[in-house]
Order: sequence, then structure tokens, then C-alpha cells
Amino acid sequence: MRILSPKPQGTVIPFIHSSMIKAFRSLGHEVLDFPYSRGKADMNGLRALASTDPASVFSLDLPLDLDLRNGLKGLQESLKIPWMIWFVDDPEGFDFPDCLDPDWTIVFCWDGEITRQISADGSWKGIPPIHLPLATDPEVFYPEGNGSPLLFPGGVFIGSTAHPNRFFDEAILNSPGFEEIVSTLWEAWKANLGQVPQEVVWGFLEGKTGIGLSTLKKDPLARLWAHSTAYALGRRKRRGIVSTVIGQGGGVFGDREWEQAVGNTYRGKVIYGEELRRIYLASAFVLETRQSQCRTGLTQRVFDASACGIPVLAEHSPELDEYFNPREEIFSFRTLEEALERKKNILFLQNHSPLAVRARNRVLAQHTYRHRAARILEEIQRFFAASRA
Repeated sequence: MRILSPKPQGTVIPFIHSSMIKAFRSLGHEVLDFPYSRGKADMNGLRALASTDPASVFSLDLPLDLDLRNGLKGLQESLKIPWMIWFVDDPEGFDFPDCLDPDWTIVFCWDGEITRQISADGSWKGIPPIHLPLATDPEVFYPEGNGSPLLFPGGVFIGSTAHPNRFFDEAILNSPGFEEIVSTLWEAWKANLGQVPQEVVWGFLEGKTGIGLSTLKKDPLARLWAHSTAYALGRRKRRGIVSTVIGQGGGVFGDREWEQAVGNTYRGKVIYGEELRRIYLASAFVLETRQSQCRTGLTQRVFDASACGIPVLAEHSPELDEYFNPREEIFSFRTLEEALERKKNILFLQNHSPLAVRARNRVLAQHTYRHRAARILEEIQRFFAASRA
């Protein structure tokens, strides 16, 4: 099969893209891997490449500018070849589903709950979206070379303070009393972090207004308020968990806003790839807590750190139960108190945790990008078979 794949922009996503291209090729498929910059000329270039008879197009998220997305649906309709879109961010931020032709698109999403919601609300008229979790590249993340000193005996967290969203930030600034509401919700939520933050927010709004959820969710202003609140609540959660769990002897890497939350524990930025692997290997454990745009999706930290053979201390998600055995492979927690207790267990075991060994074996057997590429190819073959029937 011949696959056309525009390269995405960003920090981590280009690495995922490269691993997927390598995986497709290892499975015997030709890939036209090309850079995509901004502008109408590149839409024309994409049209020209797609007209050279590739069997399909593969894309991580949507690499096109917002003002070009209307042209994407028209391009799909004119070329009549299937597009495989793997959303590794919230699809709603990409004008989904309006930007894509349902007849020529196969949608994958890294987050199980978001995938379920897309199917439930009926807005997508194409093939039901498919849950496809993130994974790792064992050629990038592996345990060899970890004979160096343990530089972070208190564990590490690596990630941003929040996934930036200017639209939600502006809504928050224009909402009086917003921070007080978020503080109230955080105090209630942190007693059971197994709850989905969006559900916490909608439940609060239903109780506050006395209006049923089915009605509230049809109101655009209520939707904006709920999304903005969940965004702010997720940001508060991430800072609260990281500042509580990563203390003396640990390290927090990411944007400089972490300095205000964790003080001297902040260690600067880190580049995804080999530099990140070295930090993982120098750590007693890696803390996992999800971004605000996530519902239940597992992040790269779970898969990458496990591939390095380093224990993972993860905020609970039902997807941990689905893809790992939390009691035998991953340390998970539902409250801050549980997180601190699990941390003690990890530090007692030091770097010889049998859970980390089993987690690495699980990842190598089921959660590499080669596994994800094979799953995508299964669906495209099913699409071709259905179109010929």
C-alpha cells in the first residue's frame, strides 16, 4: 500500500509521526513522508501529491491551518481516497467533525472516553471512531545504559503546566468568580481522582442551575463554561499532584511556570527523545498525571517510562485497567494520600521493582507504534473490502 503522510508540527508529535512512518515501512508499505508548512501553496502541493495515486493518507491530528480546513473536505471529495486521522489531542479543537468528509475518513482517537462520546452524540456520520491509545518506540526508549547514578531519587515529572488554549483562557478571564468555583471543585475532586473532570463540572452545573444535563449540553454558553472550567480544573489538578508528590530529591521538567508551583524542584526544559530517556533512567520513578483535555487517555509517559524499565506512578484511569494490570505492572492512585503511599512503596523497592519489569514486557508485547500501525492497516483493509463489496 502507498501512504501519503504530511509531517505535523510541535514538540512530541513529530517524534510519534516518525515512529509511525518507520512502523508502516517495516510492515512493507511505501510512505510518502513530506513536510507541510503554512499557506495555500501547500494545500495545492498536498492536492498534487495525493493525485499521484497513493492508496490512502495518514495524519496525526490535522496539520492544516484553520482557514484551510474547509478546503480539506473538498479535497477528500475530489480525490476519493481514504484518510486515516489519528487524533492525539482533543478532536474538538480541530473543528471536528465538520472539517472532514465522513465517506472518506477513518477516525482514530487516543482517548477512550472522547471516542465513546463522539459515537454517543451522533455528530460523526462516518465509520464509528476507533479508540487507539498512544504507544512507544522501543528504539528510542530502552533500559540499556542506565548504570549512571540515580540523580532523581525523589522521582520526576516531565510535562507542561497546562496545554495552552487561548479560547478557554479568554473565557476564564471574562468570568467573575471563576477561580473560586475551580477551587471548590478541586477540593471535592481530589478526594477521588478516578472521576472524569468533565463529569464533575457538568454535575456541579446541573446542581447549581437545576437544569437537566440533556438541556444544558445543548446550550453553547453552558458548553463553553463547562469546557473552560474542566480545562482550569485539570490545570489545578496537575499542579496539585506534581507539587505534592515530587518533593526533595525529585525533578520537574517543563515550562517555567512550574517554578511558581514547585520552587527548586523545577529543573528546566527537556527535549523529547534521547535526552528524555536519560532523565527517566536516572529517576526512581516517573509520575503520570493527565492534561486537562484528556478524559481517560494514557499519555506518553506511561509507555515511554515503562519501555525504559522505570516504575510509573500513575493517576488512575479505566484505561490502565484495560491495557495494563495495575496491581502487577503500574503503581496507580485515586487520591493524593494514595499517591504518597505508592511513592513510599516504590522508593522502598528502589529501581528493582518487578512491576517495572512486567510493565516493560507488556509494552514491548502490545504497545509499540508498530502495533498501532498494524491496527490502522487492519481498518484500512476493512474499508477497501467494504468498498469493493
